[in-house]
Amino acid sequence: MKQASDNRAVSRRIDEQVILPWPVAIRITLRGLRIRLGRSLITVSGVVLGIAFLMSVLTGEGLKSGLAEETRTKTEVNRLLKLVEDEIGTFLGRRIGILLDGPVDDPRFLRMLEEIGARMEAASVAVLATRRPGSRAPGPGGSADVFAAPAFRRVENAGAAFRDAHVVLLLSAELPSLAEADLSALLTTMAQPVVLDCFPERYDEQTLRAGNDHVVYSSLSYRQTEEELERASLRHRQQRARQVWITIVSILVTVIGISNAMLMSVTERIREIGTMKCLGALSGFVVKLFLIESFLIGVVGALLGTVLGFLVPLCAYMLSAGMGLLLAGMPLAWLLLCALASVGIGTLLSIIAAIYPAVVAAKMVPADALRTNV
Repeated sequence: MKQASDNRAVSRRIDEQVILPWPVAIRITLRGLRIRLGRSLITVSGVVLGIAFLMSVLTGEGLKSGLAEETRTKTEVNRLLKLVEDEIGTFLGRRIGILLDGPVDDPRFLRMLEEIGARMEAASVAVLATRRPGSRAPGPGGSADVFAAPAFRRVENAGAAFRDAHVVLLLSAELPSLAEADLSALLTTMAQPVVLDCFPERYDEQTLRAGNDHVVYSSLSYRQTEEELERASLRHRQQRARQVWITIVSILVTVIGISNAMLMSVTERIREIGTMKCLGALSGFVVKLFLIESFLIGVVGALLGTVLGFLVPLCAYMLSAGMGLLLAGMPLAWLLLCALASVGIGTLLSIIAAIYPAVVAAKMVPADALRTNV
């Protein structure tokens, strides 16, 4: 009877054990991190280096792609400007007409319009649009309307755009209704009958030249041959495969680095876990402490690693390519997505890597844990 009464008393005391709330567990974890500051910094550095490697690879690939795209855009803009200049000789003292349906979204034409606005005299470029032609200037700082430049002026009809112009640019697939007969009549009012169309073969050149052999009707767009398209497709596939492979390798290196740091952080503290259990800590509370610690280490390390992994390739590309070209081609959305992914991966890996050793250590008999030497 006495033994049964004692067992009921012990059971009652076990049932009444207090489970410490999360705020208390967080305070205990922070105090432990301050006490073991040196070891904590070493663990954080493992997370930092792993995430920095991953972020530097992703940032480098993004900046490289952005620079390549910016270089292609710049080359195409120079080709467009050269095409216009070959027809009219020079931009100084010339008049240009522009017909479009609405806002210009193509970055090549935006950049070309920006250059034309900088080179032409005031009110020398007549713009006719069926809708408001508001278009943003290219580049990271280009928030002003391209057509707000002094060189551009708005006109209300096609006759005003063609009159005394040396070249007319057709920059939209959809244009104000303009039949070939009407276009032929408008060409006679131009100082130099040159029409450059972004939509090739919209009009028949022979029909336009029927009344004037000096009419020039040409395309602004460059048509790639099948061989060029095949080479471009092959380069894209190779670049895609290379990017996927580098990303996989960088993630594996990150996983190994973070897992090793967190495993060592938990394993070397088995005796501490035994001491905590001897003082009455439950296995669940011990695991909770380590999960909180791994979460804090993962967040701090991932944030620092993300910043480091972004700044290093950014400075390297800035020194090699120049700040202007780099900022113009920087894929901000891609870099932001990579940063968020790196922080999430670093935090998640830190928690996952700490779960197994923490659970194993928490389930050890306190006496065995105290005898463990790591």
